[in-house]
Amino acid sequence: MSGEGERAREDAIQKFYKDANGDPLVLNKWFACQAGADLPDVLDRVVKLSSSHPDFTLKNPNRCRSLVLTFTMNAAAFHDEEGKGYTFLGDVLEKLDTINSNVAARTTAGTLIGWKRYNEKRASLMKAQLERLKSMPSISNDLLEIVTKGLK
Repeated sequence: MSGEGERAREDAIQKFYKDANGDPLVLNKWFACQAGADLPDVLDRVVKLSSSHPDFTLKNPNRCRSLVLTFTMNAAAFHDEEGKGYTFLGDVLEKLDTINSNVAARTTAGTLIGWKRYNEKRASLMKAQLERLKSMPSISNDLLEIVTKGLK
C-alpha cells in the first residue's frame, strides 16, 4: 500500500479506537478487525497488541477471543509457511492456560487439532505446537485433554 494509503489506514484504526471510548464490545471489534486484517505484517501487529496494548489482557476471555481467535481464522497469516502463527498461538496458549484453562482448551487450542488436514509442512509445525503444549510441566487438565485428543 502506498504511504498515503497506509497513513489513512492507521488514522482510521486510531479513530475507531478513540470512538470506542472504552466500550468493551466496540474494543473487542477493534481488536478483531486488526487480527483479521489482510496485511503482510498482521502477525507483528497482533503480537504487539497482545503484549503491550493497555486494553488487552488474557484475563478477559472475550478480549482474548477477539484478538487471538480472530487471528487464527485469518488463514493467510495464521498458516504462514514458516509456522510463525502457530508459534504465536503456542506462546499465547502457554500463558493463557495458567489464567483460564477453559478458554485455552476449548477456544484456541481447537485451531491446532485440525493439523491432519494441512500439507505435510504445516501439519508438522502445528503438531509440534501441540507436542510443546503437552510437554508443559504444569499443563491444566482442560488443555491436556484437548491436546491429547488432537495428537491422536
